[in-house]
Amino acid sequence: MNIKEAKEQIEHAIRSYLLKDEYGDYLIPLERQRPVFLMGPPGIGKTAIMDQIAQEMHVNLVSYAMTHQTRESAIGQPMIVEKNFIGREVKVSESTMSEVIANIYETMEETGIKEGILFLDEINCVDQTIAPMMLQFLQYKIFGKHQIPEGWVVTTAGNPSEYNHAVTEFDIATLDRLKKVDCVADFNCWKEFALKAQLHTSIITYLTEFPENFYGVACADEGNQSFVTARAWEDMSDMMKLHEEGGVPVDLILIEQYIQNHDIAFDFNDFYNYYNEVKDAYKIDTILSGNASDEIKQNAKAAGKEEKAILLDVLTAEAAGAMQYSRETTRLLKEMQPILQDSVERLGEGFSNREVFSQHIMRRQKELEKQITARVISASNKKVERWIIHHLEHYLDATTDARDNRRAILMVMQMFDEKVKEVKGIAQGAVSVFFNMILFVIEVYGIGEELATVFNTLAMNSNAVKFIKEYGFEEFMGDPTGNIPQADYSHFDDVKIDYTVEDPRARYMKNGGY
Repeated sequence: MNIKEAKEQIEHAIRSYLLKDEYGDYLIPLERQRPVFLMGPPGIGKTAIMDQIAQEMHVNLVSYAMTHQTRESAIGQPMIVEKNFIGREVKVSESTMSEVIANIYETMEETGIKEGILFLDEINCVDQTIAPMMLQFLQYKIFGKHQIPEGWVVTTAGNPSEYNHAVTEFDIATLDRLKKVDCVADFNCWKEFALKAQLHTSIITYLTEFPENFYGVACADEGNQSFVTARAWEDMSDMMKLHEEGGVPVDLILIEQYIQNHDIAFDFNDFYNYYNEVKDAYKIDTILSGNASDEIKQNAKAAGKEEKAILLDVLTAEAAGAMQYSRETTRLLKEMQPILQDSVERLGEGFSNREVFSQHIMRRQKELEKQITARVISASNKKVERWIIHHLEHYLDATTDARDNRRAILMVMQMFDEKVKEVKGIAQGAVSVFFNMILFVIEVYGIGEELATVFNTLAMNSNAVKFIKEYGFEEFMGDPTGNIPQADYSHFDDVKIDYTVEDPRARYMKNGGY
């Protein structure tokens, strides 16, 4: 199965293990919960899906790479204690609490979340001093004398032996205590993730054209260190974007630091240079603003397969990016509105602006730190949460200059009204980009394969799909070969975003304020 299917299997298992009866007892006791054993080649996203599952289920995640664990970190430090056995004082050898289990309890204390996932990576590469204890742990969830708390599910991962000389094959007794899930590298599955995560468009386009170059790891027994993994493409995407923003060249030297297969790295370098030529030649901004020249349209119509693929993917990525940004800024408004409503009410009651906004800021910061520690917050949600804190700091600074609370309240309302207008403009801009892209494709290529490609790509991007549903464009996602040219776009011109902070002036007047 691919990594997406593996994620579903693991999530179903974890949800089942966390089901309780009417008395609050787990339906499957801890000792009978088979740890999930996710087996697959390196760099395909095994660790990433554990993060995603924790975020979606809102449970803690504690991860350990077992290749780095010693006997002491796994079962604790040895110590001598005195005990009384049937009236006789004796000295007994025991161990302190395992670092692994102690980390679980510390995480519970910090986050306030009592359930979680303990993820042990590279479990089939453990040190030989730990290996004898793993069977006991897998069955009874005990390291030394300490058991993991109820509500914590053990998940593990490992690489097949052909990828790692250090792998120890599990015997039947061990495998019979695991819930084994096998997964393989799958480009179409990874592409969905890449589109949602907005990986560099050149990488997605290149691998769509040459999917055979997506993944390859030379067998360890061949002594060949040539390899390329899904993780490498993702990490390289981040670095490419930073290099481009900073004006630093993206060249073969950089590419080979990630894509450690010379032929594929060389091929992608050539493709990337061509990608930039195409992108510059078509003046993408003019197309998305609805002002493409006749020359650009003619060139697009005459473009070869690879050039056309680059053009369509760049246009689609830009539209999807605008949609995601619109959704994130709209989410900012939804989160800010009740906070500001509370703030103006408290300002009206006589609290100082510093007290009001500082409390909100500290509360949001503390909650964000908890979510980061628990690893239950996605990158997108983390970005929005940081935006909220930044905006609250801005409100604090701005209202400090107000001479009294009445003026501070009016300032808060005015600032938020301006933000609503800004976000509305962002949403309208995203709608405009969306339709200008569609109309360009229809005008140049007609209603056919190219338009279907655009909508199929958008359908793989969950952020784009959600935006399209929110603004009522579902009709276009069903049959892209239908009557799109006759569709009425005019009623989408005025995107409605209605968030208001009510003026509590009447309440203050009633209470003798002002």
